[in-house]
Amino acid sequence: MVAGFLALSAQAEAIRPDACLEILKAGQIPVARLQAEVADTPAAQRQGLMERVLTDDASGMLFVFPEAAPRAFWMRNTPGSLDMLFADGAGRIVHIARETQPFSDQRYPSHGPAQYVLETRGGFTARQGIAPGMTLDWQAGPCVGPLTK
Repeated sequence: MVAGFLALSAQAEAIRPDACLEILKAGQIPVARLQAEVADTPAAQRQGLMERVLTDDASGMLFVFPEAAPRAFWMRNTPGSLDMLFADGAGRIVHIARETQPFSDQRYPSHGPAQYVLETRGGFTARQGIAPGMTLDWQAGPCVGPLTK
């Protein structure tokens, strides 16, 4: 059991610091700040967070597509519940799929065109008070300074 826990912990640490992402409410006021791994190739997008676990609210995965279009995600081979934040070409959150079902083939649609999808630990949006209409903003590279707890 200890070996399984250690393997799970190692998988949880695997988020690359590709981007520092903030979620902003009206007036450009930050609500949350996290380190995001960017999935911007078809191979990275197919893999997503399969077989990985997010253990805190300070990390996530940002999917970047070439254009806004209807999107649908699933949880196949994903062991932890996620919140999926679908955002349009301007980064405005248009829909949130909250606390998705692990290991499920259920499809979670964007409910409109989305160019970006941020996956975070399940319950993140409720804990941080994040809602549609807020905006995703990010810069390449690791975050410097405090992250959301």
